[in-house]
Amino acid sequence: MSRVSSDDYDSHGDLRNGFDYELQVWVLNYEVQKCGHILSDAPDCCKKAKLAGLDIRILRSQLMHSALDGMS
Repeated sequence: MSRVSSDDYDSHGDLRNGFDYELQVWVLNYEVQKCGHILSDAPDCCKKAKLAGLDIRILRSQLMHSALDGMS
């Protein structure tokens, strides 16, 4: 089954509500949501639980800066 709703972006192009496909996390009101896994049972592929509660705009900004720092 596929998702039929669309992602919601603000006027700056930041994801407000929806799914961030690059980071593989759900976002609600700019806040990264917890995954549905119980932390002790989370599969190795699900390392995003530690991102829950973070502001997606700040997180993406930090990731962009670290990527740019790695290029120098």
